[in-house]
Amino acid sequence: MKKFLSLALTLALCFSLTVPAFAANKAGDTTITDANGTYTLSKPILYTISRSELEKINMDSVSVFIQDEPIDEDYFGSAQSYLRENFFDEASTIYAVPEGTNIELPDGILTSDYISIDLEFKNGTCYATEANTALFSGLTSVKLSDTEYLAKIDLELANPTDNGSWGSSPNEIDAGAIYFYVTGNTAASNPFAGNTPNASEATTTTPTFTDVAANAYYANSVAWAVDKGITAGTSKTTFSPNSTCTTAQILTFLWRSQGSPEPTSKTNTFTDIQESDYFYKAALWAKEKNIISKDSTVFGGNTPCTRSSAVLYIWRATGFPAATKASSFTDVAATTIYAPAVDWAVEQGVTSGTSKTTFSPDTTCTRAQIVTFLYRAFSK
Repeated sequence: MKKFLSLALTLALCFSLTVPAFAANKAGDTTITDANGTYTLSKPILYTISRSELEKINMDSVSVFIQDEPIDEDYFGSAQSYLRENFFDEASTIYAVPEGTNIELPDGILTSDYISIDLEFKNGTCYATEANTALFSGLTSVKLSDTEYLAKIDLELANPTDNGSWGSSPNEIDAGAIYFYVTGNTAASNPFAGNTPNASEATTTTPTFTDVAANAYYANSVAWAVDKGITAGTSKTTFSPNSTCTTAQILTFLWRSQGSPEPTSKTNTFTDIQESDYFYKAALWAKEKNIISKDSTVFGGNTPCTRSSAVLYIWRATGFPAATKASSFTDVAATTIYAPAVDWAVEQGVTSGTSKTTFSPDTTCTRAQIVTFLYRAFSK
């Protein structure tokens, strides 16, 4: 089985992005096209692997190493949850290629981080045996060596043109990720296709919104939210991922994620909403469940939702769970009402800081960010 690339080899390699939003990348192709541009392969694609096939991998006994050190499960959570969040969460299409394939990245795209997962096939079942995460920055091509492993290459823009979006997963230079399966003696057929899927693992398909690139960090979150009826597009072809999310919207999304329960009380104690408002039941439910203060008489539905409010609402909806340890952000005082929610959200991987030391509690959230938070909190 493959061991992780040595530092010397890592510095000689590089990668690219995930499934195409507009190109039919398929078996026999020697290029892959997505929102970043075109990747050139030295050997043709053997076949593609879907997300549903990928999710059949048995990870019960997988070991995870970060920078060659065993994962700290007290900090990162279990090996399985770490891989689901950091590897599988963005995956959509995986390209099976022969070992020794070299991938040239599109102009302006560089490697960022790298995760590899060693695999073993027994009696028709694929097992993840060992995973390794390492820094993989600044490269423009990668040569895939060894056999039987999955590889995820996180990408970044070489020359970002703007500040982009802050967030819990990407930063201002994030350019998505691309996935490969390096075949061993299974090159003639897809060894994943015969596995029995875990019925608890639902598969989603990214909607065809023109403003949701297939490689966007929020693509799977959008697909999940639309599939579950939590939200829809702002039109038949657009989702408006960068539009500001309001209080009315997040509480409605949250209410729908919980099954759109009927409020026990039909009495409206808010002075600024009426029964015809689309968020009417969500507002009454949120107040009833203490997600917003029971003393509130003003709902403020058009108020932009901030990061602190978002995690506070989600935390309260899950029953006010306690985190095992406090976060150490310099802009989140322990005395604030949302501090326990921030601690819990970071520990559960719902979101993280906007830097190693800051959470940016007052920064407003976009539609993409909110559905991503909800997806991470409630999709598993």
